Amino acid sequence: MKSKPKRTETFAIFITLVCTLLTALGQLLLKWGSAKLEFSFWALITNYYLIGGCIVYGVGAVLLIVALKYGELSTLYPLVALGFVWVMSLSIYFLHEQVSLLNWAGVACILVGVSSMGWGANHD
Repeated sequence: MKSKPKRTETFAIFITLVCTLLTALGQLLLKWGSAKLEFSFWALITNYYLIGGCIVYGVGAVLLIVALKYGELSTLYPLVALGFVWVMSLSIYFLHEQVSLLNWAGVACILVGVSSMGWGANHD
């Protein structure tokens, strides 16, 4: 028996956006934690950036699961690509990384792609 297609709730989109920000922040924390990475028990449990990164990343994953309960995967998952945009922005601001023109072109493609998929989902 076919069920009626499920529409994506607005709050599921919002939760997914929060998820992308949290996972990007988690990756930044993991990067900072990797600078202090030592493979001993004591060093691992006192590496607060590493622990914080895992926690924040985990919270982001749980939020994505919640969002997927209330929305269509094909609508929500393209938003996860915004994580690339957030990671690049955080890397520029906090890590003072240099970004090439090709990277900016990639970000533009991501933004156009996510926008057109979102627009397409609302106009089918």
